[in-house]
Amino acid sequence: MSAEPQSGTAQLAKLYVLGPLGLFSAGDRNLTPRGKKTQGLLALLALAPRGQRTRVWLRDKLWSASDEQKSASSLRQTVFELRKDLGPLADEILDINRMSIGLRLDRIWIDHHVVSEDPTALHKLEVSEDTELLEGIDVADEEFEDWLQMERQIWYDKATEILEAHPRPALSKPTPAQTRGLLVPTRSTEDLSENPEPGTFSVGFLPNIQQGCDANTQHLADYVLEGVARNLREFEPVAVFDFRDPTVHSDQFTQAFETEYYTRVRTMQVRDSLTLTFFLYRSSRMALEWSQSIQTSADQIMQNSMMLEGFIAQNVDRMAKSMFEDRLRMLDSRDDWPPKVGYTALNLMFKLDENALSNSETMLLQGDDAHDAASVYPALRAYLTTFKIGENVGVLNRGELDDARLAAESALANNPFNSISLACIAHVLGYVFHEHDLAGGLLEQALNLNQSQPFVWDHYALHKLYTGEFEAAYRAAERGASLGSFSPISYSYDTTLAMAATMAGDHRRAIMAGQRALRKQPRFAAAMRYLLLNYSKLGREAEAQAIYGRLLDVDPEFHDPEVQKERFRFAHKQDESSVLGILKRLTT
Repeated sequence: MSAEPQSGTAQLAKLYVLGPLGLFSAGDRNLTPRGKKTQGLLALLALAPRGQRTRVWLRDKLWSASDEQKSASSLRQTVFELRKDLGPLADEILDINRMSIGLRLDRIWIDHHVVSEDPTALHKLEVSEDTELLEGIDVADEEFEDWLQMERQIWYDKATEILEAHPRPALSKPTPAQTRGLLVPTRSTEDLSENPEPGTFSVGFLPNIQQGCDANTQHLADYVLEGVARNLREFEPVAVFDFRDPTVHSDQFTQAFETEYYTRVRTMQVRDSLTLTFFLYRSSRMALEWSQSIQTSADQIMQNSMMLEGFIAQNVDRMAKSMFEDRLRMLDSRDDWPPKVGYTALNLMFKLDENALSNSETMLLQGDDAHDAASVYPALRAYLTTFKIGENVGVLNRGELDDARLAAESALANNPFNSISLACIAHVLGYVFHEHDLAGGLLEQALNLNQSQPFVWDHYALHKLYTGEFEAAYRAAERGASLGSFSPISYSYDTTLAMAATMAGDHRRAIMAGQRALRKQPRFAAAMRYLLLNYSKLGREAEAQAIYGRLLDVDPEFHDPEVQKERFRFAHKQDESSVLGILKRLTT
């Protein structure tokens, strides 16, 4: 079995579980179920050894808290919804009887199975050990979460083993001839980055595909493309070559032959039903890299800006990961392509490893030397300080605090219209220097500039937590976690949601979010701190003690009440006293 279904076979659908769950017909029609339990059912079947599970086993994983009669009814309803989503394909790819439910593996291509049979397919599918199994799936059941955690660990170990045995081939820079093979523009709109500096990422906007769109929806494709470009540019300079308008002369395009990636958006509308699909093409391969879709109603997407902003954020995270990681790999064999490190440096910080933090710091210092003061690097350098304080990673000295303030002030003066930069500065001013009024104003400005950046919503939620506005923090954290569900640092957004849910009194939601964060990043002390609080508040003392032990392993000083105050930084004394009382009980 190859990395893609072969023509002439009986395979009628493609199912992706490495990364976000996605189900597509042979004609690339998106059939991914919208219901969370339906997605969970499909995931459980996809990872079954023979594609089949008993009904009893499925009920235990999806409705573990329900009695037999209720869970059986829920399973029947979920199967009905899955059949409805699949349409005519349901009878072709599902195998359903009184005792079990399964997938017909001869009729459906599953990426996870392909990698198991042919380890080299890992490279063809462009996945790695860092590609999360069933990324972003959210099924509210502890049994499902436990199963998912185990499967993710198995996948990580397998992918690591495969990559050790079959290293990823080195990438090479596309030649002009290769690039022209994908697209030779004759006319274009204005080059949005007319003379990009060497090493700048380049993206071409291909003409949108619009089918059945009305006056209310025909602008959505352009909105998505331009939102993706705007968000990418907040991390690094990105040259955009716009091929959508055929009326501008091709003289505008002197640099376009080197374009590395192309994007386009397809909007399909049938009455009120709307499907948006984002495509990313890699020019060196002259092929589709990946695509991602959402399916909704036209009314819903017009009334709910969160849905569209979330779609933009998800595509940005996937696209940025491809672009920036590719560039760093190219640096191993090419000295003439300087790194663009903003996105990579930020992700290195969140690895919570002293060596990674040091590498991030070195990258940002080199970036400062090579770029103008208006880049995001000074703000990121200041932001790095918060990891040394809040996560006990690295060594912090007084001089670094002074440097952080200077870097924040410099970033604010030179780059006041970048939402990522403003959010970093605000967090430093609020968390490190307790200047919450100034931090709040900067975060409001960042949201006004860009409401589709999960990083901004996350830090706005943290600010509201620090100032004691817990309900506002909860709402912002939910938005940040939703927008950032595809992000490499999504565990941080889950942790903020756990913190906000804790302070809002929603302890079960806080536990779910905290557990999800620790599955993604087992060393995240902030997630541990709030998870142990919620376990204790619900009387789950053994679990609280276990988390406390793990917390001391990564933050040995946490046993000290003064350190505990410093780590939590509550706005109100009564909240601080309550938490310190819980922690004292755990240690006696």
